[in-house]
Amino acid sequence: MDQIEILNLVPKFLSFFHLAKKPDIDEEGRWALWKEHYNFAAVPPGEDGKKMARNLLDTAWNHYADHLTFIEKWEPNEAVVREYLTRVKALLGYDHPIDLVVVYFVGGFENNPFVAPYDQNRMALCLPIENGDSNIHLAHELTHIVHSQTANLKGEWERTIGSTILQEGLATQVSKCLVPGHPDELYLEHKKGWLQSCKENRANIISQICPFLDHDSSEAVTRFTFGNGTTNHEREAYYVGWELVHFLLNEGVTFKEMASVKEKDIPDYLRDVLPNLLK
Repeated sequence: MDQIEILNLVPKFLSFFHLAKKPDIDEEGRWALWKEHYNFAAVPPGEDGKKMARNLLDTAWNHYADHLTFIEKWEPNEAVVREYLTRVKALLGYDHPIDLVVVYFVGGFENNPFVAPYDQNRMALCLPIENGDSNIHLAHELTHIVHSQTANLKGEWERTIGSTILQEGLATQVSKCLVPGHPDELYLEHKKGWLQSCKENRANIISQICPFLDHDSSEAVTRFTFGNGTTNHEREAYYVGWELVHFLLNEGVTFKEMASVKEKDIPDYLRDVLPNLLK
């Protein structure tokens, strides 16, 4: 049976919030309190991540009060996590027990759930709650958890761009499969108009990411996820992954088959497939 531990960071956020909203606390004091009492954000590791976390806090701060009642009343729902984990495992063809930690946190209204290593044996599924619960996000991130088992993924921030593309492509398309009926934008868009702009630059985005499939530095991963890629579009790896998995599904390749490609083989796998998207 799957083992699910719930780690709820919402009370820690509320403790920070009530300390930081006192009238004598300025922005620097608020940031210091955040680091001391909360210190959790959906950002990459390192100094760039700290800068992003500070920006998220400063941008979101004036909005928290309007959502405070919801945040205070919110409660975790383990049953829905188990339901979607079972469905994702069936789709990806994985029938062994999974041991994971679900971390619920308050983000900066940026809708950025993520998966990261938690301890030696477990992954953490980190879900922001300030915008309400989302089954699309849940299915997306659980796909990462299961995919890490089927493909022997390291689960670390530093991984090849090829691996990043396939991971995000699977997660976005599995979420569409399991939570159907919504516009495509809802499965992968982080800001309005992004998907349409990517479509208009489709050939350039796909062709120009190909030389980077083996790159695995933190800088490269940041460039193609949070950064502006090669065509001045954020999250180009997500868009290419979405297009890649859509293409493979139309070619008759199953989610299970895609998820079974081992991490070390993913760049070569994509090198063979991606040119076909441009024909």
